[in-house]
Amino acid sequence: MMGKQTAVMMLVVTAFFWSTSGILIKLVNLPPLAIAGWRSLIAGVTVLVLCRSSIRVSWDKNTLAAAACMGLFSICFVGATKLGVAANAIVLQYAASAYVAVLAPRLLGEPTSLRDWFSLIFVVAGIGLFFYDALALDSVFSLVLGIAGSVFWAGTVIFLRRVREQSTAWPIVLGSFMAAGLCLPFMFSQSPSPLDWAGLFGLGIVSLGLGYAVYSVAIRYVTALEGVLICSVEPLINPLWVFLGTAELPGPMALTGAGLVLAAVTVRGILAAKDQGKKYYSIDQGELFVENFDQVTSSGNGK
Repeated sequence: MMGKQTAVMMLVVTAFFWSTSGILIKLVNLPPLAIAGWRSLIAGVTVLVLCRSSIRVSWDKNTLAAAACMGLFSICFVGATKLGVAANAIVLQYAASAYVAVLAPRLLGEPTSLRDWFSLIFVVAGIGLFFYDALALDSVFSLVLGIAGSVFWAGTVIFLRRVREQSTAWPIVLGSFMAAGLCLPFMFSQSPSPLDWAGLFGLGIVSLGLGYAVYSVAIRYVTALEGVLICSVEPLINPLWVFLGTAELPGPMALTGAGLVLAAVTVRGILAAKDQGKKYYSIDQGELFVENFDQVTSSGNGK
């Protein structure tokens, strides 16, 4: 069985893969729904191939709910990013952690501690500061799509946790194909150029395909809230790709926000690791006590 620390590291790797979408999507000059459809189709095939040994096809309500939330989130996020200011969509996406914090105790039996709430506040505030200069009250429709996307992302994480004993990769594959199916009429409205195809395959295979394949494993061993909060380092990695491509550095406000997010995620991770260590220590001590007690009683019975 995978350890908690390994799963957390896999979430960081997931965030790394997801962060490449910001620069790859700049290569694609297609309508938003065409991009959403093609990248979802390619991602679905990629996850299906990479996770084929762990996929178990099922059609229960939790699987279908996870797939529906996954597909609708993909469409809403691309729409909100393309029709409005991208920063709004990103900030609203990670506001999903608040929904998860409220719903996880009720739907999953995963309690939200006071520490979790503090981490959540710092993460959302940090991401808000990070994108402060780019935030804007743009089109109402893009904001509505951003809010809807955050709800669907929270639903995706919640329902993936509910099917963790079955197959978490299958709902992701199904949701990706669902998004592609909904976007099908728009996918052939314009013929992609070679550069478009390069961006689409990069988005589908690297950003989403590899990212979702890793995430489908990690989400089985962390709480739903951790599945959202730890991945919040994703937008902080985006400037790294921008810097490598253009040597452009974030401003002071963005660096302050990045520091808040990293501090919140790191401190929470360290404290969680300490709690996990204490739990294992107490279990080991309990087993040692039982073992010694058995030895004493058995030697007493021998007399």
